[in-house]
Amino acid sequence: HETAYAMTVHKAQGSQARQVVLVLPTQLSPVLSRELIYTGITRAEQSLEIWGDREVLASAISRSAQRATGLSARLQGRSASGP
Repeated sequence: HETAYAMTVHKAQGSQARQVVLVLPTQLSPVLSRELIYTGITRAEQSLEIWGDREVLASAISRSAQRATGLSARLQGRSASGP
């Protein structure tokens, strides 16, 4: 037997693993995006398995993550009123 570990894609950022199994949810989730799939796939050094529905995977790949940091609005507010 070999010890196995599981972690979320978010936790795996910056890490590598010899073997990766990317398990997709049964339905499309708001956090499932092209970027998240890319991060999960690129953690694999030697082998990758993707478990889940093809339609969920296709939908996730077609969605780009929308970031709402508020940075643009804050920068515009500062430049308009000055430092």
